[in-house]
Amino acid sequence: MSDPMGTEPMSFAPSEPPQPPASSQSAPSLSEGSSFPSSDPSAFPSSDSSSDRQDDNDHGDGTAADSSADLSWAAVIRPDIDPDVLASDAADAERRKHRRRMSREHIRRIKRKKRIRNILLAIVALIVALIGIAGWFAVSALKAFSEVEAAVSSASQIQTQVMAGETDAAKASINDFADHIDATYHETSNLAWTVASITPYYGSDIRAVRDTVAILEDVSNNALPKLANSVSGLNLRTIGIKNGTIDLGDMASIADDLTAANSVIADANVNLGKIDGTHVQQLTDALATAKTKFGQLSGLVDLGTRVANLAPSMFDLTDQGNGKARTYLVLVQNNAELRTTGGIPGSWGTLTVNEGKLSIGEFEPADPNAIVSQPIITLTADEKSLFSEKLGTFQQDINFTPDFPRTAQLASAMWKHLHNQDVDGVISIDPVFLQNLIKATGSMTLPDGTVLNGDNTAQILLNQTYIDKPSGDEQDEFFSATASNVFNYVLTSAGNNGTGLVGAVKQSVLDRHVYLWSAHDDEQKRIQDTTIAGALQSNPSKPVAGVYFNDNTMGKMDWYLTREITSKYDKTYPTGAKQYTIHVKLTNTADPAKVGTYPDAILGHDQHDVTRSGEISTIAYVYAPAGGRLVDWKFTGSGAGNGQFDSIGVHDGLTLGAKSIVLQPGESIELTVHVATSPVGGDTAMILRTTPDSRE
Repeated sequence: MSDPMGTEPMSFAPSEPPQPPASSQSAPSLSEGSSFPSSDPSAFPSSDSSSDRQDDNDHGDGTAADSSADLSWAAVIRPDIDPDVLASDAADAERRKHRRRMSREHIRRIKRKKRIRNILLAIVALIVALIGIAGWFAVSALKAFSEVEAAVSSASQIQTQVMAGETDAAKASINDFADHIDATYHETSNLAWTVASITPYYGSDIRAVRDTVAILEDVSNNALPKLANSVSGLNLRTIGIKNGTIDLGDMASIADDLTAANSVIADANVNLGKIDGTHVQQLTDALATAKTKFGQLSGLVDLGTRVANLAPSMFDLTDQGNGKARTYLVLVQNNAELRTTGGIPGSWGTLTVNEGKLSIGEFEPADPNAIVSQPIITLTADEKSLFSEKLGTFQQDINFTPDFPRTAQLASAMWKHLHNQDVDGVISIDPVFLQNLIKATGSMTLPDGTVLNGDNTAQILLNQTYIDKPSGDEQDEFFSATASNVFNYVLTSAGNNGTGLVGAVKQSVLDRHVYLWSAHDDEQKRIQDTTIAGALQSNPSKPVAGVYFNDNTMGKMDWYLTREITSKYDKTYPTGAKQYTIHVKLTNTADPAKVGTYPDAILGHDQHDVTRSGEISTIAYVYAPAGGRLVDWKFTGSGAGNGQFDSIGVHDGLTLGAKSIVLQPGESIELTVHVATSPVGGDTAMILRTTPDSRE
C-alpha cells in the first residue's frame, strides 16, 4: 500500500521466510547482528501441529516461555521507514494542530498584515515611478522652455522685418516660429506633462502652459502657412508712392490668405488673454512676454489684412477697372486749439485718386463764421446735452465729439452744403502727421523761404506762425498753402523711402494723428473698431476708457498745455469687473514773464470778446468703458473747485464726467479717477484713448 503522505511504499513481507530457532537452542539475540534467524523454512512450525505449538510454549520444566521472546519476534517484522519522512509527518501534524486552534481575529490580523505589505509595495513602486516621471518632466520642461524662447525670438523679428521690407527674412522667421511651436507642443503632450498637470497646487500652472502651447499650435497649423505665403505681398520696398501714384505691389492677391490667417490669429490672441497667471513668477512673466509678442504679431496681421482688403478699392486699383475716381475730404486739425479728436479744423480740401494716381485740390481755411441755422444732420439728445447744437452748426466745432465717424459725417454734410460735392470718405490729419511725413521724405522749403523738417514742423505750424504772422488772413493763407505744398512734396519724394513713409503713417495712426472714415458701409465696417477709425467703443468685452479735451480759451494757448495721462490696473471685483486708476495732470507752461508779449491770436478771448491774459480754459471729459462705471474721483490743484465733476452724463451708452478747468501760467491740476470695466471684459486689459498730444 502507499503512504498517504506521499512517502515510499512500505512492504510488510520479508524477502525470505523467517526461521524459528531450534528447540534445543535459544532464539538469537538481535543484538548479535542478525535481523532474522535461519532462513530455512523447516525452522518454522507447521500450522497443523498442536503439539509443536505446545512445545513452543513450554520450556523443559513446563513453565511458560519468557514474554521477551515474543517482543523480540515482533521487532523482526517492523517496517523500514525513513526518519526524515517521519519528522516531516510530525511537523505537518503539529502545524495542522496549531492552525485549527487560530481564532478569527488572528486570521484577520494575518490577512491585514498581508494587505499592508502589498499596499506598501505598491506605494514604493508608485514613488519610484513618480520619481522617474519627475525626472522625465524636468528634462522635457527644459526642452520646452528652450523652444518657447526660440519661438518668442522668431516672433519678435517678424514685425521689424516686415516693416523693413525684408520679406524673405520675415518668411523664414514665420517658419521658424512654427517649427519651435510644433516642437514645444510635442514636448508638452507627453505622459510626464499629463501627470504633472493633475498634481496639487502647481498642476494649474502646467495646464496654463499646455493651454498656451495648444493655442499656438493651432496657429502654427492653420494660420502660419497662409501668413508665410502672404508676407511677400506686404513688401514695403515695392509698396508706396512713386511719381504721385500709389503702388500696392501684390497686395490685392494676398487678401484672402491674410484674411484667413488673421481670423485664426485674432481668435488665438483672445484665448491667450483668458489664460490666468501662475504660482511661479518667472512662469507668469514668461507667459506675459509671450502674450505681448503674440499680440504685436496679431496687430500687425490685422493691420495688413485690413489694408489688403481696403486699399485696392479705396485707391481705385481694383481689378474691375470701373474707372470711377475716389474723392476724399481732408481735414487739417490745429492742435493749438484743442478738440477731442485733435484740434479745430484749420483748413480742408480734397484728395482725388484715379487708378492710383493722387492729386491734391486747393485747401481753404475753415470759416469760423460758417454757420447753418440748424444742425447739418440731426443730433442725438446726448450730443445736444454734452456739446450743444454748435456741434452741427459751426464748421470748427464738428469735432467737439470724440467719436470721429460722427465728426466725419458732419464734415461731409457741411462740405456738401458749402460746395455741393459728395465725398467717398474723410481723412483727418494734423501738423504732427505732416512732421512725421517730412521726417521720412526729407526737409522741404516753402515758397516764403520757411524750412520744414522732421523736428520743427509742428512748432512752426502750431505756434511760431502766430508770432511771425499776426494777421489772421496771413495765417490762413500760410496754413492752406502749407497743407497743399507738403502733400505735393510727399507725393513726389516718397518713392525714395517707401518703408520710411509707411512707418511714419503707422506711427501717426497709433498716436491718433490720422483718422479715416469711409462713406461706403462695407469699407467702414472693416475699420470701425480700429485705431484709425477713432470711433467710440461700445463693446464691453473690449474695454476702452477715454480722456478728451475741448478748448474754451478761443485762442492758441494749448501749445503751452502739457498733459501727463496714465492708466494703471488696481484690482478685480468678485464679479470679474476690473478697476483702473486714470491719472491726469494738466499744466499751463506759459512763461508769466513773457505771456504779455503773446499776440491776441494765441491768448484768445472770453465770451465778451475780451483778450485773455495767459490763462487756459479747458473742458475735460473722462469716459468709463462700455458696461463699466466711474467709481470715484479726486481733483487737486488749481481749478479743482469743489473736487467734483461739473456733470455726469451719458454718450452713446457710455458714462462720462465733465469738468471745466482754468489754469493760469504755471498752474497745474491733477485728476485721479477710478473706473471699472464690465465683468464681461474678463482678463482683457483696458485701453485708454486720449486727445492726441501736439508735441508727440
